[in-house]
Amino acid sequence: MQDNVAQTRPPRPARWHGREKGVEWPGERPAGQPGSRISEEVFELVKICPIRTGYTLVSPAVPDRASRRSKLAYTGLFQKRSGRIRVPVKCFLAEANGRRILVDTGWGRESASRPMKSIGFGLWFASEPVLPKEETLDAWFGRLGVTAEELDAVILTHMDVDHVGGLGDVRGARHFYAAREEWEAAQAGGVRYNRKLWKGIPIEPLAMREDAAAPFGRSCDLFGDGSVKVVFAPGHSAGSCAVVVSDGGKFAVLSGDNGYNAKSWDELALPGPMVSRSDMLRSLRWVKSLREDPRCAGVFAAHDPAAGMEPVAF
Repeated sequence: MQDNVAQTRPPRPARWHGREKGVEWPGERPAGQPGSRISEEVFELVKICPIRTGYTLVSPAVPDRASRRSKLAYTGLFQKRSGRIRVPVKCFLAEANGRRILVDTGWGRESASRPMKSIGFGLWFASEPVLPKEETLDAWFGRLGVTAEELDAVILTHMDVDHVGGLGDVRGARHFYAAREEWEAAQAGGVRYNRKLWKGIPIEPLAMREDAAAPFGRSCDLFGDGSVKVVFAPGHSAGSCAVVVSDGGKFAVLSGDNGYNAKSWDELALPGPMVSRSDMLRSLRWVKSLREDPRCAGVFAAHDPAAGMEPVAF
């Protein structure tokens, strides 16, 4: 497969009909009402739907390393659990140029019923999962009227447990992708990875090419048309990536853990978990530059509590 270019499917006759309570899809309301339909051309080109698969309870040092003195404070060691903060765990369903992708998978179903067993005590201690059954990936897909078989690709920005936990719920997807560096690090093991979560999932290493606009000079044009670009942006992990979806003019950034909230980009606030300070700063500066671009329709981070759950279309 050249450049991981996925084979094109026939156009889908159906749209995403479901919606989360209180969230309206652009184009659903009759014309003339507030927030009413966008033109068919725009509505059909790029759509992004945030999906919240519960939360994780973590130290305040996870999104902001400087909030605690110890370099290991993000693990929660020697801190009262009552001082934990609750941050959302999101993945993103997106459609660009007629192709449907899922960026990350959030917590898996087992996290709802057996949170400690699902990821092990060490990870549970550092980032306890909280997953109501109505916020599992299965439940979300049911409300949105989407099936795993309709996904052209599942893109993993990295392979931490809160990003790959739901892989088993989308086994029917056409392709699964991660950066080669991330796949190799995950296979080598380590406390942040849990190989049982992707057992039997055919994850394909992304074929990166030179890209002068990318922070580390490499990206993958997934479908060969510029609509979905996976950009190598390590720092949080050895093979972290961000995903840029575009209509050829406007674009949106699905940043994974390259920043937790606006402070990450506005002030270049470093997160607790990272493998390289210098790489993390470079990735954050890159996201900041995109966020300040007038063509940017938004930056969507996996754990931003301030960001709303409203779908976006452009």
